[in-house]
Amino acid sequence: MEVLDVSGGARPSAGLGVHCRLRRVTCPSRVSFGPFKTIQSAPSPVVAASSKDTMLKKAEILADQIEQTIVGQRWEPGDLFGSEVELIARYRVSRAVFREAVRLLEHHGLAEMRRGLHGGLFIRQPDPQPVAKAMAVYLDFEKVEPRQLEDARLAIELFCVERVAARIGEDEITEIRALLAAEAVQVASSEVRSLYDFHVLVARLTGNPALHLFVQTLTILTQRQLPVLDRNRTSLHDIHTAHARIAEAIIARDGALARHRMMTHLEDVAMARHRRPAPRNEPSAKPAAEPAIG
Repeated sequence: MEVLDVSGGARPSAGLGVHCRLRRVTCPSRVSFGPFKTIQSAPSPVVAASSKDTMLKKAEILADQIEQTIVGQRWEPGDLFGSEVELIARYRVSRAVFREAVRLLEHHGLAEMRRGLHGGLFIRQPDPQPVAKAMAVYLDFEKVEPRQLEDARLAIELFCVERVAARIGEDEITEIRALLAAEAVQVASSEVRSLYDFHVLVARLTGNPALHLFVQTLTILTQRQLPVLDRNRTSLHDIHTAHARIAEAIIARDGALARHRMMTHLEDVAMARHRRPAPRNEPSAKPAAEPAIG
Protein backbone atom coordinates (compact mmCIF):
# COMPACT_ATOMS: atom_id res chain seq x y z
CA MET A 1 0.00 0.00 0.00
CA GLU A 2 1.30 3.41 -0.86
CA VAL A 3 0.39 6.80 0.73
CA LEU A 4 1.41 10.31 -0.06
CA ASP A 5 3.24 12.21 2.56
CA VAL A 6 3.04 15.97 2.59
CA SER A 7 6.16 16.90 4.44
CA GLY A 8 7.02 20.12 6.01
CA GLY A 9 8.91 21.40 3.06
CA ALA A 10 6.58 24.45 2.84
CA ARG A 11 7.96 27.94 2.99
CA PRO A 12 6.30 31.29 2.43
CA SER A 13 6.59 33.02 -0.89
CA ALA A 14 5.56 36.25 -2.33
CA GLY A 15 2.08 34.97 -3.03
CA LEU A 16 -0.48 33.44 -0.81
CA GLY A 17 0.24 29.88 -1.99
CA VAL A 18 2.37 27.29 -0.24
CA HIS A 19 5.01 25.24 -1.98
CA CYS A 20 4.64 21.57 -0.99
CA ARG A 21 6.91 18.56 -1.64
CA LEU A 22 5.32 15.21 -2.25
CA ARG A 23 7.16 12.06 -1.02
CA ARG A 24 6.13 8.51 -1.83
CA VAL A 25 6.15 6.19 1.20
CA THR A 26 5.78 2.41 0.92
CA CYS A 27 4.11 0.65 3.87
CA PRO A 28 3.50 -3.04 4.53
CA SER A 29 0.23 -4.21 3.03
CA ARG A 30 -0.52 -6.33 6.14
CA VAL A 31 -0.59 -4.73 9.54
CA SER A 32 -0.75 -6.91 12.66
CA PHE A 33 -2.05 -5.60 15.93
CA GLY A 34 -1.87 -7.15 19.36
CA PRO A 35 0.88 -9.21 20.99
CA PHE A 36 3.43 -10.96 18.79
CA LYS A 37 3.28 -14.80 18.53
CA THR A 38 6.18 -17.10 17.71
CA ILE A 39 5.24 -19.65 15.05
CA GLN A 40 7.21 -22.91 15.31
CA SER A 41 7.49 -24.77 12.06
CA ALA A 42 7.81 -28.59 11.96
CA PRO A 43 11.35 -29.89 11.56
CA SER A 44 12.33 -30.85 8.06
CA PRO A 45 12.44 -34.57 7.19
CA VAL A 46 16.22 -34.35 6.87
CA VAL A 47 16.62 -32.96 10.39
CA ALA A 48 14.19 -35.54 11.83
CA ALA A 49 16.03 -38.41 10.14
CA SER A 50 19.37 -37.10 11.38
CA SER A 51 18.08 -36.94 14.96
CA LYS A 52 16.77 -40.51 14.77
CA ASP A 53 20.05 -41.76 13.32
CA THR A 54 21.93 -40.10 16.16
CA MET A 55 19.66 -41.72 18.73
CA LEU A 56 20.08 -45.16 17.15
CA LYS A 57 23.86 -44.76 17.02
CA LYS A 58 23.97 -43.85 20.72
CA ALA A 59 21.80 -46.89 21.49
CA GLU A 60 24.15 -49.18 19.57
CA ILE A 61 27.14 -47.80 21.47
CA LEU A 62 25.34 -48.25 24.80
CA ALA A 63 24.26 -51.81 23.97
CA ASP A 64 27.84 -52.64 23.03
CA GLN A 65 29.13 -51.21 26.32
CA ILE A 66 26.62 -53.22 28.35
CA GLU A 67 27.43 -56.41 26.41
CA GLN A 68 31.16 -55.97 27.04
CA THR A 69 30.50 -55.43 30.75
CA ILE A 70 28.28 -58.51 31.04
CA VAL A 71 30.75 -60.77 29.21
CA GLY A 72 33.92 -59.24 30.66
CA GLN A 73 32.73 -59.35 34.27
CA ARG A 74 31.22 -62.85 33.89
CA TRP A 75 27.64 -61.98 34.82
CA GLU A 76 25.49 -65.10 35.16
CA PRO A 77 22.03 -65.79 33.67
CA GLY A 78 19.35 -64.58 36.08
CA ASP A 79 21.50 -61.80 37.58
CA LEU A 80 19.93 -58.34 37.90
CA PHE A 81 22.12 -55.88 36.00
CA GLY A 82 20.19 -52.85 37.26
CA SER A 83 16.87 -51.03 37.15
CA GLU A 84 15.95 -48.68 34.33
CA VAL A 85 16.36 -45.61 36.53
CA GLU A 86 19.75 -46.77 37.82
CA LEU A 87 21.13 -47.59 34.39
CA ILE A 88 19.93 -44.36 32.79
CA ALA A 89 21.71 -42.44 35.55
CA ARG A 90 24.82 -44.64 35.35
CA TYR A 91 25.29 -44.28 31.60
CA ARG A 92 23.91 -40.71 31.41
CA VAL A 93 21.60 -41.30 28.46
CA SER A 94 18.00 -40.45 27.69
CA ARG A 95 15.20 -42.92 28.28
CA ALA A 96 14.66 -43.28 24.52
CA VAL A 97 18.32 -44.21 23.95
CA PHE A 98 18.29 -46.64 26.87
CA ARG A 99 15.12 -48.43 25.77
CA GLU A 100 16.45 -48.79 22.22
CA ALA A 101 19.65 -50.28 23.65
CA VAL A 102 17.56 -52.73 25.69
CA ARG A 103 15.72 -53.73 22.52
CA LEU A 104 19.08 -54.56 20.91
CA LEU A 105 20.21 -56.56 23.94
CA GLU A 106 16.96 -58.54 23.90
CA HIS A 107 17.37 -59.16 20.17
CA HIS A 108 20.87 -60.54 20.82
CA GLY A 109 19.43 -62.76 23.56
CA LEU A 110 21.83 -61.48 26.21
CA ALA A 111 19.38 -59.68 28.50
CA GLU A 112 15.69 -58.92 29.02
CA MET A 113 13.80 -56.12 30.71
CA ARG A 114 11.27 -57.19 33.32
CA ARG A 115 8.60 -54.79 34.55
CA GLY A 116 7.19 -54.46 38.03
CA LEU A 117 8.33 -53.67 41.54
CA HIS A 118 11.34 -55.98 41.39
CA GLY A 119 11.95 -55.50 37.69
CA GLY A 120 14.99 -54.37 35.79
CA LEU A 121 17.47 -55.61 33.22
CA PHE A 122 18.19 -59.32 33.82
CA ILE A 123 20.93 -61.41 32.21
CA ARG A 124 19.90 -64.25 29.89
CA GLN A 125 21.70 -67.25 28.41
CA PRO A 126 22.04 -66.55 24.67
CA ASP A 127 20.57 -69.19 22.35
CA PRO A 128 22.93 -70.13 19.46
CA GLN A 129 20.09 -71.55 17.34
CA PRO A 130 18.87 -68.21 15.89
CA VAL A 131 22.48 -67.23 15.12
CA ALA A 132 23.13 -70.54 13.38
CA LYS A 133 19.94 -70.18 11.36
CA ALA A 134 20.87 -66.65 10.30
CA MET A 135 24.32 -67.86 9.21
CA ALA A 136 22.74 -70.73 7.27
CA VAL A 137 20.37 -68.35 5.49
CA TYR A 138 23.32 -66.12 4.57
CA LEU A 139 25.35 -69.04 3.18
CA ASP A 140 22.31 -70.29 1.28
CA PHE A 141 21.83 -66.80 -0.18
CA GLU A 142 25.50 -66.83 -1.23
CA LYS A 143 24.74 -70.06 -3.13
CA VAL A 144 27.09 -72.39 -1.28
CA GLU A 145 27.29 -75.56 -3.35
CA PRO A 146 26.65 -79.02 -1.86
CA ARG A 147 30.27 -80.05 -2.46
CA GLN A 148 31.54 -76.98 -0.59
CA LEU A 149 29.18 -77.78 2.26
CA GLU A 150 30.40 -81.38 2.39
CA ASP A 151 34.04 -80.25 2.50
CA ALA A 152 33.30 -77.90 5.39
CA ARG A 153 31.51 -80.61 7.36
CA LEU A 154 34.38 -83.05 6.84
CA ALA A 155 36.98 -80.53 8.01
CA ILE A 156 35.08 -79.58 11.18
CA GLU A 157 33.36 -82.79 12.23
CA LEU A 158 36.45 -85.00 11.93
CA PHE A 159 38.19 -82.71 14.38
CA CYS A 160 35.15 -82.77 16.66
CA VAL A 161 35.02 -86.55 17.08
CA GLU A 162 38.73 -86.73 17.89
CA ARG A 163 38.37 -83.94 20.43
CA VAL A 164 35.39 -85.58 22.16
CA ALA A 165 37.11 -88.99 22.25
CA ALA A 166 40.07 -87.39 24.01
CA ARG A 167 38.02 -85.68 26.74
CA ILE A 168 34.85 -87.73 27.17
CA GLY A 169 33.58 -88.45 30.67
CA GLU A 170 30.70 -90.37 32.20
CA ASP A 171 28.24 -87.49 31.81
CA GLU A 172 29.03 -87.17 28.11
CA ILE A 173 28.72 -90.93 27.62
CA THR A 174 25.28 -90.84 29.24
CA GLU A 175 24.17 -88.03 26.88
CA ILE A 176 25.37 -89.89 23.79
CA ARG A 177 23.64 -93.12 24.79
CA ALA A 178 20.40 -91.31 25.62
CA LEU A 179 20.37 -89.62 22.20
CA LEU A 180 21.06 -92.89 20.37
CA ALA A 181 18.26 -94.61 22.30
CA ALA A 182 15.82 -91.85 21.34
CA GLU A 183 17.03 -91.99 17.74
CA ALA A 184 16.49 -95.77 17.63
CA VAL A 185 12.89 -95.33 18.74
CA GLN A 186 12.30 -92.72 16.06
CA VAL A 187 13.88 -94.87 13.34
CA ALA A 188 11.70 -97.83 14.34
CA SER A 189 8.60 -95.65 13.95
CA SER A 190 9.93 -93.90 10.82
CA GLU A 191 9.24 -90.56 12.50
CA VAL A 192 12.74 -89.08 12.67
CA ARG A 193 12.52 -85.36 13.31
CA SER A 194 16.17 -84.69 12.52
CA LEU A 195 19.02 -86.83 11.23
CA TYR A 196 21.61 -84.34 12.47
CA ASP A 197 21.07 -84.22 16.24
CA PHE A 198 23.91 -86.68 16.77
CA HIS A 199 26.37 -84.47 14.88
CA VAL A 200 25.30 -81.36 16.81
CA LEU A 201 25.66 -83.22 20.12
CA VAL A 202 29.20 -84.34 19.26
CA ALA A 203 30.13 -80.74 18.42
CA ARG A 204 28.68 -79.49 21.71
CA LEU A 205 30.57 -82.10 23.71
CA THR A 206 33.86 -80.70 22.42
CA GLY A 207 33.37 -77.85 24.91
CA ASN A 208 34.12 -75.38 22.11
CA PRO A 209 31.16 -73.04 21.49
CA ALA A 210 32.56 -72.00 18.11
CA LEU A 211 32.62 -75.59 16.83
CA HIS A 212 29.12 -76.13 18.21
CA LEU A 213 27.84 -73.06 16.36
CA PHE A 214 29.57 -73.97 13.10
CA VAL A 215 28.20 -77.52 13.08
CA GLN A 216 24.71 -76.23 13.88
CA THR A 217 24.99 -73.82 10.95
CA LEU A 218 26.20 -76.48 8.52
CA THR A 219 23.54 -79.01 9.52
CA ILE A 220 20.79 -76.40 9.17
CA LEU A 221 22.12 -75.47 5.74
CA THR A 222 22.25 -79.14 4.74
CA GLN A 223 18.60 -79.53 5.66
CA ARG A 224 17.68 -76.39 3.73
CA GLN A 225 19.41 -77.59 0.57
CA LEU A 226 18.50 -81.27 0.74
CA PRO A 227 15.47 -81.63 3.00
CA VAL A 228 14.31 -85.10 1.89
CA LEU A 229 17.20 -86.83 0.18
CA ASP A 230 18.48 -88.55 3.33
CA ARG A 231 15.24 -90.45 3.75
CA ASN A 232 14.86 -91.34 0.07
CA ARG A 233 18.43 -92.31 -0.82
CA THR A 234 19.89 -93.55 2.45
CA SER A 235 17.94 -95.72 4.85
CA LEU A 236 17.27 -94.40 8.32
CA HIS A 237 18.53 -97.70 9.70
CA ASP A 238 21.91 -97.26 8.02
CA ILE A 239 22.30 -93.72 9.31
CA HIS A 240 21.46 -94.76 12.87
CA THR A 241 23.88 -97.68 12.63
CA ALA A 242 26.63 -95.32 11.48
CA HIS A 243 25.96 -92.99 14.40
CA ALA A 244 26.10 -95.93 16.83
CA ARG A 245 29.46 -97.11 15.46
CA ILE A 246 30.93 -93.61 15.72
CA ALA A 247 29.66 -93.39 19.29
CA GLU A 248 31.26 -96.75 20.15
CA ALA A 249 34.67 -95.43 19.05
CA ILE A 250 34.19 -92.19 20.97
CA ILE A 251 33.19 -94.01 24.16
CA ALA A 252 36.21 -96.30 23.74
CA ARG A 253 38.31 -93.10 23.55
CA ASP A 254 39.70 -94.21 20.21
CA GLY A 255 40.01 -90.90 18.36
CA ALA A 256 41.55 -92.35 15.21
CA LEU A 257 38.77 -94.92 14.79
CA ALA A 258 36.08 -92.32 15.55
CA ARG A 259 37.60 -90.03 12.91
CA HIS A 260 37.70 -92.84 10.33
CA ARG A 261 34.08 -93.85 10.97
CA MET A 262 32.84 -90.25 10.83
CA MET A 263 34.69 -89.68 7.55
CA THR A 264 33.23 -92.86 6.06
CA HIS A 265 29.75 -91.88 7.20
CA LEU A 266 29.89 -88.35 5.77
CA GLU A 267 31.39 -89.53 2.47
CA ASP A 268 28.79 -92.28 2.05
CA VAL A 269 25.93 -89.87 2.74
CA ALA A 270 27.43 -87.39 0.25
CA MET A 271 27.71 -90.11 -2.42
CA ALA A 272 24.11 -91.13 -1.77
CA ARG A 273 22.96 -87.59 -2.44
CA HIS A 274 24.69 -87.48 -5.82
CA ARG A 275 23.36 -90.75 -7.19
CA ARG A 276 19.87 -91.87 -8.06
CA PRO A 277 18.19 -94.25 -5.62
CA ALA A 278 18.28 -97.89 -6.70
CA PRO A 279 14.90 -99.44 -7.58
CA ARG A 280 13.34 -101.25 -4.66
CA ASN A 281 12.12 -104.58 -6.04
CA GLU A 282 11.86 -106.14 -2.60
CA PRO A 283 10.51 -103.59 -0.13
CA SER A 284 10.38 -106.15 2.67
CA ALA A 285 13.92 -107.46 2.20
CA LYS A 286 16.01 -107.70 5.36
CA PRO A 287 18.87 -105.22 5.73
CA ALA A 288 22.36 -106.47 4.86
CA ALA A 289 24.56 -107.73 7.65
CA GLU A 290 27.12 -104.98 7.08
CA PRO A 291 25.58 -101.47 7.29
CA ALA A 292 25.75 -99.37 4.15
CA ILE A 293 27.00 -96.30 5.97
CA GLY A 294 29.73 -95.85 8.54
